[in-house]
Amino acid sequence: MQNGTLRDCCVVDAGGLYRAFVTVKTWQGVDGESTETVLGYKLAEGECLIDTVPPTKRLHAGTTGFVKPRWDEDTETWTEGATAEELAAWEAEHPDPVSLEEKRAAKHAEISAASEAAIYAGMDVETTQGTEHFSLTEKDQINLTTAKNAVDKGAAAYPYHADNARCRIFTADEINAISQASVAHIIYHTTYCNHLFDWIRRADAAELAGITYGAELPDDLAAHMQEILTQAGAVAETEAET
Repeated sequence: MQNGTLRDCCVVDAGGLYRAFVTVKTWQGVDGESTETVLGYKLAEGECLIDTVPPTKRLHAGTTGFVKPRWDEDTETWTEGATAEELAAWEAEHPDPVSLEEKRAAKHAEISAASEAAIYAGMDVETTQGTEHFSLTEKDQINLTTAKNAVDKGAAAYPYHADNARCRIFTADEINAISQASVAHIIYHTTYCNHLFDWIRRADAAELAGITYGAELPDDLAAHMQEILTQAGAVAETEAET
């Protein structure tokens, strides 16, 4: 008999519920017939081997994974086999060590940092040189405000520069366009961030985990944000005309 080959498998019962993760040794005899041996485990009646990775088990309430992993033959994926009542009882016995308020505070800090990074990243603006990108770090915002003030006071042009570009003389129209784009960029991300904060304040632990910067807002928050942006745009247009 030749040396066998090893592979890892999952054991499930007759109902598809996960039982164990085992190593299987396959032997091939001189007659060409293959024989499998499960190392360190004896299959019970109704149990079978599944060639797949083991399911992720939940550690406590608030984490992802399964309480009673069940193998779905149709989709060939692990699904939750526990009932709603069983899940509730399990979560009561395995509470999350991190409170909901602590999770909200951490998510608030995460979103705040992401919003700041998005603002600092800046935006593209069409200028006489084509499409140019302008970062909006705090220093950039100060420099742009200085340029805009000079133009507002009558300057026909002002020295400025796009990202990774040499400083040049920008026309008043260009400075105004960059300033207007920066205001819209900042308003958008500030407003979006604020609505994410609203979402964080009302979310439970499970929903909180899915809140990321760039995520689509719930319908009511999305509608309110659009209303704010529309009004802000109207105000900006009025100020530009005066």
